[in-house]
Order: sequence, then C-alpha cells, then structure tokens
Amino acid sequence: MTREPVELAAAAPAKVNLVLRVGPRRADGYHQVATLLVPLDLGDEVRVRVSPGRRGAVRCRVPGRPDLDGPGNLAARAAEAFQLRFGVRDRIAIRIAKRIPVTAGLGGGSSDAAAVLRCLARAYRIRDREALAAVALAIGSDVPFFLGRGAAWAEGRGERLTPVRVPALHLLLAYPGDARLAIRAGEAYGWLDELRGRRATSRAHAASIGFRGASGHVRHRGRHRGAKGTARLVRELAARLHNDLEAPCLDRRPPLEELRRAVVGAGALSAIMSGSGPTVFGVFASRGAAERAATVLRGAGGPGLEVHVARTRQRLPGVAPWRSPRSASSRWTRRSSRPT
Repeated sequence: MTREPVELAAAAPAKVNLVLRVGPRRADGYHQVATLLVPLDLGDEVRVRVSPGRRGAVRCRVPGRPDLDGPGNLAARAAEAFQLRFGVRDRIAIRIAKRIPVTAGLGGGSSDAAAVLRCLARAYRIRDREALAAVALAIGSDVPFFLGRGAAWAEGRGERLTPVRVPALHLLLAYPGDARLAIRAGEAYGWLDELRGRRATSRAHAASIGFRGASGHVRHRGRHRGAKGTARLVRELAARLHNDLEAPCLDRRPPLEELRRAVVGAGALSAIMSGSGPTVFGVFASRGAAERAATVLRGAGGPGLEVHVARTRQRLPGVAPWRSPRSASSRWTRRSSRPT
C-alpha cells in the first residue's frame, strides 16, 4: 500500500426482502431464516480515507445526522473489526452521505458497514473472502449480503448466500418517520416468537423450501422472454411476496397496516413490510405507476412520511477512487465496477 493517504468511495444500496421466512430461535439466540434479498438503486454514499503510518481511533461522520456520528455506527464498527482481524493500525476516517431511512428495515447501516469493508479490502488488497465474510457476520446478519455479488437467497443467519436472477422491479417505499412506529429487529423477532407461542405452533424453517421450489423461475429468467413474459414474471413475484415478521409487527403497530393498504390502494400489485420494518414497499407494473402513486401518498400521508420510488438492481456496486464532485472526472456513482 502506498504511504500517501488513500481515499475510496462506494455506493451503499438499500435492500428489500421479497421473501422472509423465519424458523425457530436457535441456541445462540438468533433465528434461522430463508430470505430473498434484492439491492435497490436508492442508497447512501460512503467515503473511506486511510492514512498510512498515522495512528488514531476510527472516525465516522454523517453530515446532517450527528446522532449517527462516532464509534457506535456500524460503519465504524466494521472498520475497527477489519483493523483487528487484519492487523491494521493506520488511521481510518469514514464519511457517509445518508439517503436511506434509519432503522427502517432497508439495511442502511449494514450496507454502510459492508461498503467500508469493501473499501478497506481494496486499499489493503485483501482477497480472503472467507475472512471478510466472517468479519461481516460478526457485525450484523445482513452485512454478508451487502458484501456479496447481488440479489440472493440468504439462509442460516443470513450468511449462506445463493445468487439468483430477479427481474427489474419498480418499487414504492413508504417509511413512516413517526418514532412511535419504530421497530427494532429484536422486537420484531420477539413478537413473532410470542405470536407463535400463543398459537402453540412453531413454523418449521423448512417451510421456506416450498416457496423456493415454487419460485424456481426466479433463477431461470430465460423462460420469460419479451415484455409480456417479464410483466407476467413481475406479477408472479408480486403475488409471492411474504414476510413472517409482518403479522406480529402490524398487530403491534396498526397504522402500518393502514399504510400497506394505502400503497395497494394507490395501484401496487402487492405490498408488504420489508424486513423488521417499519417501511412498507409495493411492487408496481411500471416506474410511471410508482411515481403516480408516490404523488398520491405524499399528498395524503401524515407528518414524517417519506416516500421513495426505487428500482431493484441485479448486482451490488463496486469501489472506486474518490473524486471531488467538482471534478469533471467524478463519475463513480454512475459507473459500474467489479465488486471487491
């Protein structure tokens, strides 16, 4: 590595769970999951500056969000874990341009952490994917996905990834900013356990296998050639959206069910909560339909409601040298590069 400071940048996309099946709680306190994750074109921008030969604590800043500054940010924890695992002592500074809603079920913090790992792996030429994956899993269950290639089924805690091909989907994301509707992941999983306990049932993790078998067309896009075939596949996927966490969360947060119905009423083919929520997303037949629905919801939504129109992407973005936005050569956010 050069002794000059190195500054790298990476896009950190949001994600949605098209499917989330949750098994029983494991002995280690986590749940077995089978989830179909897809990245979006909505995302944060992460910059990492490494100063070789200079010592100091990891610094993390999120302009406009001082509550996210400092060592508690998952991005800072990722940098510290990288230093520990690979024996790095150089000073690391992180700057995040935040666009993904926080604690929203969209994976923003995990994506930022993975972006930092990508940048540091590039800076120090680390090619040990297994070691990087272990660091990622230690930070959070969604981080391995963002360190992967792109759309995938994630199993176990989320570390066992099977790439899939998913057609481009036009989504509307509705995030209620009301703090009273916030949901922590631990709460969502705990509510699911309580609900299953009341019903005296334990839905087996194997139930997810039935969905995967039924949705095998996700892996074989060639069967659906042409606009009509793609439209049919999008409708089929929309009909199969599922989230085991949704029922207990909507039971505890009734306004989220009203929001879900509003998204469907605005023209979505289907709508569900993403991950542990509280964001609700709907699948639309076209971007135009999603934009029109966004206009309706923004006009009718209450205070704090954030509405975003996004498109799924097949692959996760790569890492590039950072360039000042004033530079005519600064095009990394518009250029695809090979993931680290």
